[in-house]
Amino acid sequence: MIAQSLRSFAHLRWRPAVLAVAAETGSMVALGLMERRILILAGLRLPVARSVAIAYASNALSASLPVIGSGAATAFTYRRLVWQGARPALAGWALVLAGLVSNAAFVLIISIGAVVSGSLAAIWAGGAGILLTFVAAGVAALAMRRPGARERVSRAAIWTLGRVQHLARRPAGDAAGIVEDVTAGLAAFHPNRGDVIRAVLSAVRNWTFDLLCLVFSLKAAGVHVPWWGIILAWAAGTGGASLNLTPGGLGVVEAALTAALVALGVPGAPALTAVLVYRAITFWLAIAVGWAIYLYLRREQEPTPISPSPERGRTAFVTRWPFPTTPDRGG
Repeated sequence: MIAQSLRSFAHLRWRPAVLAVAAETGSMVALGLMERRILILAGLRLPVARSVAIAYASNALSASLPVIGSGAATAFTYRRLVWQGARPALAGWALVLAGLVSNAAFVLIISIGAVVSGSLAAIWAGGAGILLTFVAAGVAALAMRRPGARERVSRAAIWTLGRVQHLARRPAGDAAGIVEDVTAGLAAFHPNRGDVIRAVLSAVRNWTFDLLCLVFSLKAAGVHVPWWGIILAWAAGTGGASLNLTPGGLGVVEAALTAALVALGVPGAPALTAVLVYRAITFWLAIAVGWAIYLYLRREQEPTPISPSPERGRTAFVTRWPFPTTPDRGG
């Protein structure tokens, strides 16, 4: 099957393959715009190109390192945000919120695919996923808006951290002071309906463009799959990547995604061809671009802060990014 798949590369349709590359580029841009929009909620505005560059470099770290990839990527993004002027607690909360928004968008997309698949069990599972996503978002919004709720959460966090310090002797410091510093970072976020909607839409676009990359990869290989089936197969491959057993789920994603396509009735060799095209773009090409950007970011000088912006106390920063920044197109 592998031999047949490799021979079929000579008959690829190149126009869908080019569209697949464009879709994956759009996915990475949307990821950077989502993180940028969340920082705007806390009063820190980064150039669009800077946010996208950090997203590419962070993705390269995450996909290249087995087991510790996601942790290394998170640490890198955290350091870059602090370097750009974000307070440490604010940078940490920005990463947490970005992860929550991204995961919620992922659950929403695969839940829609499950609902329209026609399977009763999938409909129940998809409906539950959508409901839990909106309930979690509503609870989080109420907790951030109501001082009483924040106070109860703080008391519970102080008690829990105190018990952890008693048993593990870390982290060092007063539990109340640590919790106060952390909650101060969360309090710096001022939810604005427009910015929140843009952050959520950027997260949805991030996953949707990645899904479109798979769609165009299937077209490039001449494979036809029902669109709801593509969503569920894509979810299986993405879930395999999250296991972090190998760098970027290498081997795991290919096996899971190919098996899912075969289960949908696609012959083995064409299914593997489409998956290899998809992974060449989303894994190998993204890593190559990401590492090039990472090496550039390591060589540049520290950005110099300039005068605060009058709008909502936001702070602007001068950077040495060589490419012109582009307007935020709703991201």
